[in-house]
Amino acid sequence: MIRRSTLFFACIAIAVGMGLFHVKYQVVSIHQEHKQTLERIKETNESIHVLKAEWTHLNDPKRLQTLAQKHLGIGPIQSGQFISMKALAPSANAYDKYSLDQLISEVAETASGGAQ
Repeated sequence: MIRRSTLFFACIAIAVGMGLFHVKYQVVSIHQEHKQTLERIKETNESIHVLKAEWTHLNDPKRLQTLAQKHLGIGPIQSGQFISMKALAPSANAYDKYSLDQLISEVAETASGGAQ
């Protein structure tokens, strides 16, 4: 007959073997998930690189200037478009809203008249 201790150790060996078998497949699964994650990171980095290149092209100052002139009808800032703070504030501490609105509309009319 088989002794109880031999049967006990055989059961423990079988349980440990099954546990190792289970852990091995968990490790394989995690390893595959890790590889997939690294691949997604690589693809994302490549996408970021492409997007940065596109962004650099789209923000090219010469291109933006051409588009602004074509679609917005604006040009470089003229010196007449600048005004002094003294012209904005008749007194040192107070701003007159009506005068300020009037001054802004005059500057806008001047700017739009010069652009056309």
